[in-house]
Amino acid sequence: MFLFPEHQGRYEQFLKQDGTHPKDRERQALFYIFAGYKDLGDRIEHFYDFEGRMIRPEAFQAVDLTSGSRALAELAFNLYNNYECGTIVDLFVNLDERNRRLAVEAIKLRFGVENRGWEY
Repeated sequence: MFLFPEHQGRYEQFLKQDGTHPKDRERQALFYIFAGYKDLGDRIEHFYDFEGRMIRPEAFQAVDLTSGSRALAELAFNLYNNYECGTIVDLFVNLDERNRRLAVEAIKLRFGVENRGWEY
């Protein structure tokens, strides 16, 4: 599930700092993305208010982002509270292979999709 060792550590740090409930998949998906993309994780305080426990959409105007980091932040916000973002194609076109995997894993986490075979 985690892309590299520091990803899991940072994710767990964000969950602890926030006091995220184990069933709060919305915040888990948000923190999963921010923890998995160093540029976003290093600046999470711009995007998330840990004290007020809410996202900060105004960060999109205040923080300089690449197209890939912006796509991931928008996806994280969308998974958190249905924040308006582009289409799946709009988001994924700006991601490299590793960050596509990050996005897909976050979506699976948000919706409780297990990594097992599907039965039809």
